[in-house]
Amino acid sequence: MKAIHAFCLAAVMVIGLCAQTIPNLPLPLGAGTAEVWNNEIYYFGGSNNWSGNILYPRIYRFDGAVWSHHDSIPDYDMWDVESVLVGDDAYLISGWPGGANRLRRYAMASGAWQYLAPSPNTQTWGVTAEHRNGEIFLFNSAGQVFAYDIAGDSWQTRTAVNATGTWDLSSILYQEEIYILGFQDSAFYKYTPDSDLWTRLANSPYPLGACAMGIINDSIYCVGGNNNGSSVAVYRSMIVYDIPSDTWVISGGVLSGARHWMATAEYRGGLYVVGGIDSAAQSVDIVEEIIPQGTAVGIGEASGPPPGFALAQNYPNPFNPSTTIAFTLPSAEQVRLEILNARGQIVRVLVGGAVFAAGAHQLRWDGRDTNGTAVASGIYLYRLKAGPSARSGQVFVQTRKMILMK
Repeated sequence: MKAIHAFCLAAVMVIGLCAQTIPNLPLPLGAGTAEVWNNEIYYFGGSNNWSGNILYPRIYRFDGAVWSHHDSIPDYDMWDVESVLVGDDAYLISGWPGGANRLRRYAMASGAWQYLAPSPNTQTWGVTAEHRNGEIFLFNSAGQVFAYDIAGDSWQTRTAVNATGTWDLSSILYQEEIYILGFQDSAFYKYTPDSDLWTRLANSPYPLGACAMGIINDSIYCVGGNNNGSSVAVYRSMIVYDIPSDTWVISGGVLSGARHWMATAEYRGGLYVVGGIDSAAQSVDIVEEIIPQGTAVGIGEASGPPPGFALAQNYPNPFNPSTTIAFTLPSAEQVRLEILNARGQIVRVLVGGAVFAAGAHQLRWDGRDTNGTAVASGIYLYRLKAGPSARSGQVFVQTRKMILMK
């Protein structure tokens, strides 16, 4: 059993997340990792509980319909094994009880395994890793950073940060930089690989470790987790970090129960947490949506809209109490404009199918829902659907994000 200092807080009790669209795992699994490849979800490793009484050297695969036992893993260092997907290869990193410096490569297409150069890391669990530009960056709770060069099969030690954690880091990559939670005193950091520099960001709303992290557009979603390295899950709440403004909000969305050591999967435009360990330190088979399928599609997408269509960023943003939403049409079109919460649920329909003339238009949202009730602070989405266009026959759909800050 892993020794820690245990603390337990009451879970936040509010409404649940969106309905599930991926079935539960075939058995309770926590402290494993997941990757999406070829439009399928692969779950690697894990355990039956926080103590690691049973370790699973297996890969489970969701093929779009059901989960199945897909393959085996050639070692048992599977508690909090980390993974990164690089092309058609999954790299499995670290893992308790004896895999602190392990690095394995799994060929997704052929199922072949290869053990690679061991890392300098000595921490068996609670590490995190991300891939960028041919290198894998491994972070541990002593603040150390190790960079693995894939082509050269070699490791280098990079500049450490002056921060420590309780062996339960979480991270995510966004625009060539790595964002890391799990350090003491609610500290939140960004690491820039190109310059080997650390940046201290706004503290998280509460101390948080072993949470699930995902990203939609330029917001980082963090759900569940523990406080100060507890063996039991403390949180079921979700917090959201807006990268451009360096601000956090506590979202209204929560899990069905407190959980930590979950895997995260971004699948078909949705964001899911997979498995995890609950408030009794036992693994669960639950798969839940953080952001429903399809919501992520079109948010801040790089490809241009059909000619003549445009949905502008709202202004002001952040806003209180109201904001203006502007859009442009190439010809007379039928328009639907919806306000959604961070879970993809409709809060208000500003326009439900009226025809607007060609040109620029503006609509105002007063921060109230369909019933006229002022909504809570947080991240909201606005989605425009216009068409089919009389000119091109195309339907224009785009979603953007805004922040209500009271």
